[in-house]
Amino acid sequence: MYFFYFYPVGINAKKCRQPVLSWFLMVFMLVSFLWLQYFPRLLPLNPADLVFYPGSGRPWTVLTAIFMHGGWLHLLGNLIYFNVFGPVLESRVGSFMFVVYFLVMGVFGNLVHGLAASQGWLGQYGVGVLGASGAIAGLLAFSLVRFHHSRVEIAWWVFAPLMGQNRAGRTKVPLLVAVGLWLLLQVVQSLVASQTGASVSFGAHFGGFFMGLILALSMGQWGEGRQEGLRVKAMEHFRHGAYHASVGYWIEYLEAESGDLTARVELARAQVLTGQAVDGELNYRRAFQQHMHRGAVDKALQVFQEAARAGLVSGFGPDDLARVAHYQEKQLDYAGAASTHERLFKTYLQLSEGKRSLVRLIMLHRGKIEDPVALRHWCRVAETVLPDGGWRDFLEKEFRLEGGLGAAGSEDHPKSRLPGP
Repeated sequence: MYFFYFYPVGINAKKCRQPVLSWFLMVFMLVSFLWLQYFPRLLPLNPADLVFYPGSGRPWTVLTAIFMHGGWLHLLGNLIYFNVFGPVLESRVGSFMFVVYFLVMGVFGNLVHGLAASQGWLGQYGVGVLGASGAIAGLLAFSLVRFHHSRVEIAWWVFAPLMGQNRAGRTKVPLLVAVGLWLLLQVVQSLVASQTGASVSFGAHFGGFFMGLILALSMGQWGEGRQEGLRVKAMEHFRHGAYHASVGYWIEYLEAESGDLTARVELARAQVLTGQAVDGELNYRRAFQQHMHRGAVDKALQVFQEAARAGLVSGFGPDDLARVAHYQEKQLDYAGAASTHERLFKTYLQLSEGKRSLVRLIMLHRGKIEDPVALRHWCRVAETVLPDGGWRDFLEKEFRLEGGLGAAGSEDHPKSRLPGP
């Protein structure tokens, strides 16, 4: 005597959004089961009329049968599988399309059951079918395509008394292994059922599984899954300190997803840690500019600040730095704006943008930042580097009441102090 049983209890794919319709479908299946088992007279409808019988003349039952279950074990088994694979799929393909796929896979599975039952295949001899097993088999196939990079945690039980084995546990295995094991068990059990008969609709299982494969492949889910797999591997390698491998996966991922700016920043971080500072700075700058182009100012500033902390902003042009300083001032980050203006001035001293940043730096210290020492310093710098006319005349005019620009730059001048804001 030998017995092996397992159930999936988790998958390492995260939900991207709240799977509202998955929860609704699970609740609906539970309510339908309670009505069928305990309150069949509550509605003016016989629940038995919703079961699909091949050739019954009620074609809608091929759909309604998906939500009916014959017993608690039947229901709970399907809900366990559904809870593992349904929500993560819904969060990838969208709620509407998820329901469409679920119903199509369930209906096709029931139709295959009808064919098998009419021909006496797989131990099915004219019997009806109820339950979401065909649709859930389709979810397994769909997940196999979409999440081929993922791992599944399974709870298993092996009972082999003649071999002295009675073990149970939980193990994480690749999704391909878990689905392959499930499919192998279906094939073995269906072969036995062909001789002995069966209460399990293997036709619905195989039909739903086949339709799940067809839908997933035809909707491009293999490519989507590959890209997600590259992203997951890149992040996992980064967490484990394998930064060179992380760089390789991010580069491959971005070849197809060049607009994913979060991934570009992650690539820059990995490149910095592998000594590829030039490439890292290039990717920081590209992410910054694309965020600015999209109007995502806050994200652009976060990218710049991260690059600045890493000392990788020498490649940012004067226009880039001017925009950063402008938005920092608008956000009342005067210290950050002063730092950016200082960087722009020192890097592009010979350009008009550099001279303008020096003037703006002085005005920030004069009116927004309580630092008279810095004010005197930058005024002395301005006296040295600014030519007559233009910005120099502007500063002389601004400081006229305080004795002029030279007075503001003199520690001994009685008026050389920073006024309150």
